[in-house]
Amino acid sequence: MADVPILLVVAAIVGASLNIVRGWNATPEPWNLSKIIGGLIAAVLGSLAVVSQIDVSAIGGPVALFILGLITGFTTDFTVSKLKK
Repeated sequence: MADVPILLVVAAIVGASLNIVRGWNATPEPWNLSKIIGGLIAAVLGSLAVVSQIDVSAIGGPVALFILGLITGFTTDFTVSKLKK
């Protein structure tokens, strides 16, 4: 099985990427590399915060960990993008 922090970080990156694509589809703007990198950085830091604060070893299985990472990445990027407005 993959290491827990790595699995959460990868899942958070996927979740943040989904939110970036969602936001990009809602606007006519072209891709902005700085927004993508900023979203990924926020997702990685958010997922590392989850790993450090929650006993994720008690969560059963890699699927549950991946879902937790998706939620973390998506909500972290969504929150940061809303706070910027």
